[in-house]
Amino acid sequence: MELLSLQGLSHIVGVPPSILTTWVKQFAMYVPKVQEEEGNFYLPEAIDVLKYIKQCKKERYSCTEIENLLVTEYAVLDKQNLENKADPAVHQVDDKETIRCMMQTIGLTVSNINQLSESFHALEHKYREQTRELNKLKKQLELLHSKQIH
Repeated sequence: MELLSLQGLSHIVGVPPSILTTWVKQFAMYVPKVQEEEGNFYLPEAIDVLKYIKQCKKERYSCTEIENLLVTEYAVLDKQNLENKADPAVHQVDDKETIRCMMQTIGLTVSNINQLSESFHALEHKYREQTRELNKLKKQLELLHSKQIH
């Protein structure tokens, strides 16, 4: 069973983690999650639910309206899933979709790591420049101080 972190889910759904956290709390019974020692992780099925919620929010539905839509929408999906359990072709499609989502998440993670690395190097360069400037100012201060004493 593949599990997604909140951060990974955030990238896939295209919503900031803070908003996703709120949605997960508001619509908890529709967002499948697993609680582990390291924290909460989400089943791949959560992607569709959260994308649906995102679309509803975009269309300015209230939480109550979204809840009502989720009841009807995901009751139908559950019935379809039960009917498709015996069909191996459906599992293949689900597996391909899961792999696609995982690859997207990995790609976004690599991209984020590259961006963070670039930011780190830029900050490191700035730190060195500021340290040099600080040392220069210290020397000037020491020189002024020594001139005042003499």
